Amino acid sequence: MTATQSHLIEILNPGLLTTIQDQGRVGWQGHGVSVSGAADLNSMMVANLLVGNDGNAPVIEFVMLAPTLFFSRDCVIAFTGANFSFTINDVSLPHGRPVKIFAGSTLKGGRSSGGTLGYLSVSGGVCVDKVMGSVATDTGSHFGGIAGRRFKTSDKVAVRESSESFTLFKNVKSQGTLPFISPNWGVKDLFDVQTSEDILLRFIPTKRWFDLSDQTRRVFLSNTYQVTNQSNRMGIRLVGEEIEIEQIQLQPSEPVVMGTIQIPPNGQPIVLSVDRQTIGGYPSIGVVVSIDRMKLVQVQPGNSLRFVETSLSDAQGALIREHNAMEDLVRTIANRLQELNL
Repeated sequence: MTATQSHLIEILNPGLLTTIQDQGRVGWQGHGVSVSGAADLNSMMVANLLVGNDGNAPVIEFVMLAPTLFFSRDCVIAFTGANFSFTINDVSLPHGRPVKIFAGSTLKGGRSSGGTLGYLSVSGGVCVDKVMGSVATDTGSHFGGIAGRRFKTSDKVAVRESSESFTLFKNVKSQGTLPFISPNWGVKDLFDVQTSEDILLRFIPTKRWFDLSDQTRRVFLSNTYQVTNQSNRMGIRLVGEEIEIEQIQLQPSEPVVMGTIQIPPNGQPIVLSVDRQTIGGYPSIGVVVSIDRMKLVQVQPGNSLRFVETSLSDAQGALIREHNAMEDLVRTIANRLQELNL
């Protein structure tokens, strides 16, 4: 197989926080290295599948405000996650579909709705060097992605091409006056955050949860928390009724994972996210279940959250059902993509 790289994408406006991400830097937390990676793994995977990539191929992730990108070549793209109202020449692009855009196109996005994070995939995959087995951008440690930082104006992103890669719309040159081509099918917005009511996050309690008084646990479970503006890829900071932790004896720092619920001295919970530290000293009272990861990372400042205690067996059952649903979606997308080249 032969492969080439082409400087395909130029950053005209970087947006608020735009980086290159993949599944993350797994297996290095024992050395103090954060996992990082795409916060919304489901949306990342679907974006890749829509353009014929491996589900873990590098993608472009953006937060709250999308970038403006110039494409020097024809290519096939897809974007998923929150809706950023992308346009080319003031014509709206469909969300959750493969889209062929033409050389000289300028892709412009706006502010997010229905979530915080968006993902843009390009057929062939974004091409950057791996660091410790991953291309994920770790802005805290300054490696991965483009020099370990967010995008800047005039950055250029290479895209991998291969003579054997899956090529979509290969026999289609144009479609009327539209500056792009797209099929009439797409992926239903399964991952949108519902902002009209409280977002429920299920969690598995830790030993420290049971060190709390009955009253404190009732307060935590009955309270509605608001997501603050200080939330980021390290953690979701909440504000609500204070959680008393006086009865929890301070202990040495311990390993933390995605979704760990920490209670700092001010009693306002922090839920750790992908750029979290590898160990933490604040008391941890539970871990948000994997099935609710998308809801957690896609929350917007001002959203309301509530927590619901669940069991390990229930969490595992829910995760198996999601895995089966994703496998069905993978097969469906693969079949639809084959139809595009018939």
